[in-house]
Amino acid sequence: MGQRHQVFLIARVVPHGETKAYYRCVAALHHQWCYGRLPLHATRRMLSLIKKEDNAEIIREELRLLNEKYGRWRQKPLLPDVPCPYTSFLLATSWNLDFSDPLDPYVSGVSLYHAQLDADMGSSEGDNNDGITVIDITDPEDPAYCFVSATGLESEESVPHRVPLSATDYVRAYYPVPSEVDLKEERARLVEDSVQQTIAALDGVKLVELEMLAEAWPQEYRNSLAAQKDEATKAVDDSEVPPVPPPVTADPAAIPSLADLSVRPAVEHALELGETEDIEQLIWLPGKAEAIIEALKPRDPFPDSGLDLLSKTLSKTIRDDVLDLSDTFLSTEQITSLLADFPTVKTLKLSRNPVVTVDTIKSILASTPSLRRLVLLNTQIANADLSNLLSTSPKLFYHLEALVHPLFYSSPTKAPFPSAFAYIGIVRMMRAVAAASLPFFTPALVVQALTDYLSGYLDMLASSSLLTATLAPQAVFSSEVRKEGVTWVTRSVPMVAPPGLRALVGKGGSLRLSMSCIAIGRM
Repeated sequence: MGQRHQVFLIARVVPHGETKAYYRCVAALHHQWCYGRLPLHATRRMLSLIKKEDNAEIIREELRLLNEKYGRWRQKPLLPDVPCPYTSFLLATSWNLDFSDPLDPYVSGVSLYHAQLDADMGSSEGDNNDGITVIDITDPEDPAYCFVSATGLESEESVPHRVPLSATDYVRAYYPVPSEVDLKEERARLVEDSVQQTIAALDGVKLVELEMLAEAWPQEYRNSLAAQKDEATKAVDDSEVPPVPPPVTADPAAIPSLADLSVRPAVEHALELGETEDIEQLIWLPGKAEAIIEALKPRDPFPDSGLDLLSKTLSKTIRDDVLDLSDTFLSTEQITSLLADFPTVKTLKLSRNPVVTVDTIKSILASTPSLRRLVLLNTQIANADLSNLLSTSPKLFYHLEALVHPLFYSSPTKAPFPSAFAYIGIVRMMRAVAAASLPFFTPALVVQALTDYLSGYLDMLASSSLLTATLAPQAVFSSEVRKEGVTWVTRSVPMVAPPGLRALVGKGGSLRLSMSCIAIGRM
């Protein structure tokens, strides 16, 4: 029983043995009770999360790792069941939880394990009676969505099957536009206002097209696509010849100017001579600082003669204490030298740098106490090496709030790292455990997580759901400390806090509550 719904994330990735990217499903989720307005609310939460740049950069990295490794839908090499664990975790939390309003939280579902589906399944193969949601995350900052009646809807109005439905199409199947007579009743007016607000929340978001569905699941949507093309051809035959569209012109902003093109050879010449004073005078001209940085990045190895120029250029472009050194092949010594020029930096990005090692992390954390967030995507730092550093030098991480590395999101069902903090809740009615484990933590993070989670028990309906929603502790402890103005649905999620039970065997102290057990410890 239930109002069963599935949601699928699709993205364009390059199949094994090919060079062109095609749409395919990269994550799938089942929800036992999701229909009417609920899929729209969940979609809005997911879109808000993935458009957050901190989250988007991890999603893009997971998608990058799929390129050229797997076949298209159900073709070999077969895609893993959960190829994008971080993105799948965001999807599950979006569909099952919303702690935006502590007095009116939304809690549903049970565990991550029970919600995830095989990414290579068909879009109509789930246990379904209220349609599916499809979200295109190829560009997380510019996503698209649609709803589909895959096997029919248990709704008041009928809708066409296996074609993209907008927010209005889907929700109006359950809540048809009321008559003027109906709107005289207060309850009907309140429901209609809620429906309109729910639809409006997705205004401006692109709609997934039928061609995209047919590319991801050819056997399921090719007939719908063929029928659509036949109708389009007939419409053209029955009407006048359509006007010729104007020629497509290149975006002038996308074409580098001659002045920008001349920056690169000038920078290279200055580095060869070891004299960068003339280049430094360009930093203060509009757009030149960014052009200089782009000219410096390809240098491998990065020359010491360019450090001073890089530092001065970064001082012109740095925003919000975020120092982005991604794609720049800097050594450990060069990075620590640059950090000395930015003593208040709070976020450091070192992604796509093959020179970075565990020793780099040790040096950075020891020399930069202001640092709160460190991003290490697509580096040569092995999971085992980073886990070992957490075991041997835990004090290095005491001031850190987020460390973005595959070690912390590639295994959402078990902890592949030593536990510095563990939340363990005993769910007696299910004979289960709701747990979350962190490799390091700050008091602010623990307070925020417990506040989000425990405040849900203030609502009687939510509290009964929280007792069985074992995903909830993972969600709250995976969230970064939110700054003022940042809401639950726009939070940064730097990791996946997997279940961890090591506190039960003596790893750290514990504080016992009537509803659960909380174990906290520094290693």
